[in-house]
Amino acid sequence: MAGVLSGMVFGFDGGGGALKSMGYVYRVARARAESYELSEVKRAVDALFFQLGYHPHNPLGHIITPGMTVFIKPNWVASRWRESCPHKDTLYSVITHPNLVEVIADYAAVALEGRGKIIIGDNPSIDADFNELMQVLNLEHLKSKYNVPCEILDLRPLICRDLNYYGQKNKMAAGPGDPLGQETINLGRRSLLYSVNPLLFRGVFKQRKETIKAHTKDNQLYGFSKSIYDADVYISLPKMKTHHKVGVTLNLKGLVGAITEKNHLVHWRVGFPSMGGDEYPDFKSWVRGSLAKVKERGAWSGNDTIWRMVVDLYHGMEMKKRGYFTVVDGIIGGEGKGPFCVHSKPSGMLVAGESLLAVDLATVKLMGLNPRRIPYLNYFLEHEIALDEIEVSDEAKHMLTADQITGKQLDYHPSEGWKELREDGQWLS
Repeated sequence: MAGVLSGMVFGFDGGGGALKSMGYVYRVARARAESYELSEVKRAVDALFFQLGYHPHNPLGHIITPGMTVFIKPNWVASRWRESCPHKDTLYSVITHPNLVEVIADYAAVALEGRGKIIIGDNPSIDADFNELMQVLNLEHLKSKYNVPCEILDLRPLICRDLNYYGQKNKMAAGPGDPLGQETINLGRRSLLYSVNPLLFRGVFKQRKETIKAHTKDNQLYGFSKSIYDADVYISLPKMKTHHKVGVTLNLKGLVGAITEKNHLVHWRVGFPSMGGDEYPDFKSWVRGSLAKVKERGAWSGNDTIWRMVVDLYHGMEMKKRGYFTVVDGIIGGEGKGPFCVHSKPSGMLVAGESLLAVDLATVKLMGLNPRRIPYLNYFLEHEIALDEIEVSDEAKHMLTADQITGKQLDYHPSEGWKELREDGQWLS
């Protein structure tokens, strides 16, 4: 790999491998994993825990205590490879591997000591077949594996049975939804959409009035899954993957899967910049896109809307004070036109920490991409966090700050609309 791979050597004490603090604010660990074999995933996760200074027998015990409800959220965006993609690849370049889910659930159960609950779930893409997904993942045995209840939830209130009707809310079928319902958060003037004219807003569905109403003046609403929002601990297990609308999708963009009311999610503004929109770069591309069978709306770095929504989701989630933990699944990642039509990227890496934001920033640097050219991450770098506040360790006991991670590293390629994420401008279709 090109770039900086080593740095200062950090010290370990003699009590279970606790990392001596180097004075940084956020700690992130990375570990190699050669395959998705359960034993190899567990070894890599244990290496992450060791670097983070966690207890060897109950590593999540400082986050999870008996009696708590723990929500584990993988990326379950799809149940099969999309037929509209121009090539075929492994589904595990798109979704989180079940063996990582199982290893983390095992440690959550250890920490609960027989009291509490584990919930594993997501709000997948509206066209995903959840029964098919469960057959692919083979996780049903977890429901009876532990000495605490373990539920697996499909949180979608609406399902699309036919992609020809995608975007038409009245054509959707009822989904199981969250058994606890919805927690609506109003960010008000804190929302980054507050100062944006909402008249061209477009959410998931064509019923734009619903989206506009949810994001007008002091009304800045997001309907979170109550099972996620009410949980005592939130564990995020995203896929390491590029994304055609936001650049990369990790923990923060993955919070879209925590939202039950999809029309609260503003994805773009209709049209092109000279008319106040950011759906397409210009009039010609807008016409071409409108006539295309598979539409690529908002899929470029000039989309000045969706990144604001991602920042809002993180701020909304942060309002819930509780324990957070994340492991990014980069054993096989996805590059190119994510979230669905990626090319598999055998990266052999897991990245972990307790700050969703810090882990996202460190992961983007490890992917060899520039976080300052990803609008939602650049916002946080300008207002809330610095790269030199994030320490990133590895199994060789090297420590770098995130700003010291340079070069191509894992050498990820973004989609065409995000060429500027790499210094050489290379991309994958």
